[in-house]
Amino acid sequence: MDPATQELDQKVGGSFAESMGSVFSMLTGREFSITAKTGAAIDHEGIAKLHSGPTVYVKAHYTKGLSGTLLFALPLKEGTMLVDLMLGGDGASANELAGDSRDALSETFNQIMGSANQTLSDQAGETLSISNVEILSEDSPSASALEALLGPGPFHDLPLATTQEGLSTSIHILIPDLLVQQIKRKLGLGEPAAPPPTPIPATSAAVAAAPPAMATRAPATMASTPVDTGNLDLLLDIELPVMVRMGQTEMQLGELLKLTPGSILELNRAADAPVELLVNSKVIAKGEVVVVDGNFAFRITEIESAATRIRSLV
Repeated sequence: MDPATQELDQKVGGSFAESMGSVFSMLTGREFSITAKTGAAIDHEGIAKLHSGPTVYVKAHYTKGLSGTLLFALPLKEGTMLVDLMLGGDGASANELAGDSRDALSETFNQIMGSANQTLSDQAGETLSISNVEILSEDSPSASALEALLGPGPFHDLPLATTQEGLSTSIHILIPDLLVQQIKRKLGLGEPAAPPPTPIPATSAAVAAAPPAMATRAPATMASTPVDTGNLDLLLDIELPVMVRMGQTEMQLGELLKLTPGSILELNRAADAPVELLVNSKVIAKGEVVVVDGNFAFRITEIESAATRIRSLV
């Protein structure tokens, strides 16, 4: 395996193993151990042999930063056990994945992709995002049926060993070859490190920085307009309500009364749209929801100036 692909296994596999472990543990209230294994090339015939029984496939389409589809493959039995744990059960398996169970698994992988993409975005220096994932299941698909279902190969198969009391399986990340090449470029994998700049001697730097006539001048400072906070220091200990708003919707009272555990509410905000940070019901920043140490967190991507924030709280 070439060094760039080894780096891809470490970075992509590590990012998804961490995010998957955090999301699974958070949603089920149970500790999961997920470890990324060494990847390998695989074709549709090989994918058909990954699991002996019915298999669930998850498709995540990149809409920003990358172009292509990332895929996951997991056994139907373990997939339904995982969903049952998330819905408050004891991890019972089922013969099919439908209705609320399918929606729950879809939302789970949306969260996993959001968390892992945030880590990869930080490494790439630009935002990577997807549309809502698709959940597909097949009993015993042939190689030709898988090609129609998953798209053209070959793929890079990156296994994630997943264990929890009563549940042990491998979840496979399947990355099409074209997407592998994009990820390598975005993350700079396999590229030689840039040589460090040659230091300039202090005497030469002084001459280069300014002509002799200006050498004795005081260094210029950038003009800035300080925020006039007045007696703001007296108010810094006041507690303010902070809320992260992902979206909103309207529903009739009858629909509200029909809600049960597992119900899905569709909000008026696209999956890749920024969420809002409100203080005293005023929007002061926008960002993304991420998972940190098993807890939801808010990563700021846009924020108002200090002066604007102060005025909005008055």
